[in-house]
Amino acid sequence: MQDEEELPWYNTVVIEVMAGEERGTMLFVLLALWGIGTVLLLTDRRKSSIRWLSGVAFCGGSGALSAVIGDSLLPYATERNAAEGLLTLMEGVRKLSSLTQYYGLPYTFAMFALSYNPVHITPRLRKGMALVLLLPIAATLVAVQPIHPIPYRLTALWAIPYVVLASIWIIGKRESHSSLRLSDRLTSLAIVPAVLLCSVMNYVLPSLGFIEMWRYNIWIIAFAVLMFVVAIFGYGFLGIRFLIQTRRMDVSIRAVTSGTAVLNHAIKNDVGKTKLFGEKIRAYAERTNQPELAADIAVVLAATRHIQDMIARVQDQTQELALRPEWNDPKSMLESLCEQLAADSELVRIQLDVPDGTKLYCDRAQTTEMWNNVLSNAIEAMPGGGDITVKLYETKSSTIVEIRDSGPGMDRRLLKQVMEPFFTTKGDRRMNFGLGLSYCYQVMRKHGGGFDLYSQPGRGTTAVMRFPHKRRGGKGV
Repeated sequence: MQDEEELPWYNTVVIEVMAGEERGTMLFVLLALWGIGTVLLLTDRRKSSIRWLSGVAFCGGSGALSAVIGDSLLPYATERNAAEGLLTLMEGVRKLSSLTQYYGLPYTFAMFALSYNPVHITPRLRKGMALVLLLPIAATLVAVQPIHPIPYRLTALWAIPYVVLASIWIIGKRESHSSLRLSDRLTSLAIVPAVLLCSVMNYVLPSLGFIEMWRYNIWIIAFAVLMFVVAIFGYGFLGIRFLIQTRRMDVSIRAVTSGTAVLNHAIKNDVGKTKLFGEKIRAYAERTNQPELAADIAVVLAATRHIQDMIARVQDQTQELALRPEWNDPKSMLESLCEQLAADSELVRIQLDVPDGTKLYCDRAQTTEMWNNVLSNAIEAMPGGGDITVKLYETKSSTIVEIRDSGPGMDRRLLKQVMEPFFTTKGDRRMNFGLGLSYCYQVMRKHGGGFDLYSQPGRGTTAVMRFPHKRRGGKGV
């Protein structure tokens, strides 16, 4: 919202026509942008790219707040003869909100770009650039008095380069995995066009004499909100979809852990009694030469052993894991595991792509069992044969292990379910999952890393495990 003094005739016409109908739309923009910013912060405020993008949303929403105050609240308060102090306060908030949008939006967008695509940018360099990028803002505030209305031409000299260069930096991000590339495209589509077009409305057109063109931003913001909703619920937006799923997994696993503990305690004694008296009955049947009774009791005893074994397995794979991490050779671990699994199917070929000399800080037993689960699932998914590729590589912050199979894959509906505890379709070998993948998730969560599953029908399935880097001599996982 800007002052309307000495406006050209064409701007006066635009404002008179739009003022009434735009009041509600500005309130929508305010609620939508601040709502998105709040969702981002509540999801993962520890991630710098999330924090800066929420800053972009809050700065954009501040412009809408300025409009709401100027178009609705101030006129209403004036008509009701509000106290002069209240009117002065509202006008001050209006101007501060306007300044926050015009000066804060380019800055937070530029910082988001540096955090989102941190190629060749160290944390120390990013902190230095954060200070350097503040200099034009400070110079504008010092050079122009009063600080409001906004000096459009001067502000555009640094704001437009910030936005353009940041947009190029965001679009230039490259991901190795196809599913992550799709998420990046949706993220860019939701953010970059909206900020670019809003910058044209906020800086370029006002510099040419077209004031208050920001009122047209409603359509741009509506498109950005739509893309955000599609991305967060369908494909992932800066990892948010994954975080929502993993929080649901955390709740499920805690419930299963608690439930199995109660179940184990409740039936352990009764099964023990059944087994004890069953042994006595079998001995009696053998002593009195009653083979039919002995055979029936043998079935009962086998059932009790099966129940005890089942409860033990469930308890083992759902209880809280206690890790004993140390430095291991992942190549030797995987080679040994693949040799053992080779006997399960001679038609499946396993190819290892693990650099020599790589060290991985992990719990050897739990990590091996996790890889065994993933590889076994991959083998079962390809009863007619196929290929499995195990690849290990390092990024700036993680050691990543990918296990990719050439099996039939899964559609999106099944992919959302397979990591849920106890989900299984026993009649279909391609989806023979129960506790295995939820256990894998637990193992990686305990390591402080992540476990992702990507799949498409006809294109196989890929499990991605991210182990955070640990320096030798530092703290354990």
